[in-house]
Amino acid sequence: MNNYVIRKLKEGRVNAKLKQSEVASKIGIKPNTLSNYENGVSEPDIDTFCALCDIYNLNPSDILNEAYGLSVQGSNFTIKPSEIKHIEKYRLLDQHGKEMTDFVLNKEYDRCQAIQQEKVATLSKKPTRPIPTAAHADDYIHAPDDLKQLEEDIMDDENF
Repeated sequence: MNNYVIRKLKEGRVNAKLKQSEVASKIGIKPNTLSNYENGVSEPDIDTFCALCDIYNLNPSDILNEAYGLSVQGSNFTIKPSEIKHIEKYRLLDQHGKEMTDFVLNKEYDRCQAIQQEKVATLSKKPTRPIPTAAHADDYIHAPDDLKQLEEDIMDDENF
């Protein structure tokens, strides 16, 4: 287990003024199991780790981020363990492998961006309809010019 995590768990218990036996009974483990955690002999599962942090009033995310360097300074995201594995594999690639990986990553990123932009453009498009400027509906706006002229003549005819 990471030395930082070990130290924070032990400090948390000491600062809370709790004995190992008290903490162990609260979370349902043996006192020697807790001792093993604090001495780095074994490590708690994630549920036990979170339970210990709750008892000690510690933030498990802060401890893990500090211990394993999972937070990236100056950014608002954390790196998932699966992403760390990708980075580790990437670093083992030769130059050609890195170039191929970069090429595929950039192409996939561009493809996803294009899809996203297309979705936004589709959502923002509204169908346009002609707005009638006369007192009647102009149902034949796409009618031939001679038909439109005929209507104008009829409308202008005094005998109509």
